[in-house]
Amino acid sequence: MISLDAISVFAEVARLKSFTEAARVLNVPLSTVSRKVSELETSLRVQLVDRSKRQIRLTEAGATYYDLCRKGLETLVHANRVMTDRHTDTIGTVTITVPPNLFEILFLETIETFQARHPKAKLRVFVTERILDFVEDGVDLSFRVAPPNQPDLVTRTLLRYRHRLVAAARYAAVNSLPRTPGELQHHNCIGFGFSKKRHLSWSLTKQRDIENVSFEPHLSVNDYAAIRSAILSGHGIGELPEPLCTDLIQSGQLIEVLPDWRFPEIRLFAVHAGKAGMPKLARLFLDIAAKQVGA
Repeated sequence: MISLDAISVFAEVARLKSFTEAARVLNVPLSTVSRKVSELETSLRVQLVDRSKRQIRLTEAGATYYDLCRKGLETLVHANRVMTDRHTDTIGTVTITVPPNLFEILFLETIETFQARHPKAKLRVFVTERILDFVEDGVDLSFRVAPPNQPDLVTRTLLRYRHRLVAAARYAAVNSLPRTPGELQHHNCIGFGFSKKRHLSWSLTKQRDIENVSFEPHLSVNDYAAIRSAILSGHGIGELPEPLCTDLIQSGQLIEVLPDWRFPEIRLFAVHAGKAGMPKLARLFLDIAAKQVGA
């Protein structure tokens, strides 16, 4: 009879493309991983893994088998987790990542709601643009503005927004605001940047027209909260994500510049390893975030 344990070990080897990494993740000896895969190949009477090269690869049969058994394993793990969750309290630690500049404006309320509902749970938050690894860095749930490259990760769009070009009312009181993108070169422009390049660029679209505005910033900062403060102080014209400026525009503290010209759409994603590998606390946090952050 084919061992389900051997199948799960093979699935980890196939996912990580490494016997060594699979042994580390499963916390078992390397010899055990190799033996389990060999036993599975013997039982199936087919070679699943090509070991002839330094970096292993799946055979055609191995790739087909992995694709078929992976879905079944995920279903089993999810079923076990659901049954376990029925008898466990929401105790433990959930680790999430959120993009800089969006933490306070988008996620602080979600965190407060989560902690109020689950006071025994602990929350670890990494505010970073770096794409952390779910296994290596112990991340349970990641919020990103860039979709993941890994096809095995689950991606959910929570929010769609754009940046807006804005200036403070006090700046507009003493400066004639531009009527075309080209006139921006006559203004103090505040840009988001941290590279060695002296010039930045804004890509603006009006219906089918596209204008790429290249400029050397009067002030360059790699933090949108700081850019917002500089704009509010009247230092110049700058771009801000809608979550950081919509209320200020509505209150009249900021004026939208070139409102007919639009920046590209940005999406905020929730990324996780799938329901089978997603802890209960992470699922509970995502449920709250989807209601409070999602548009």
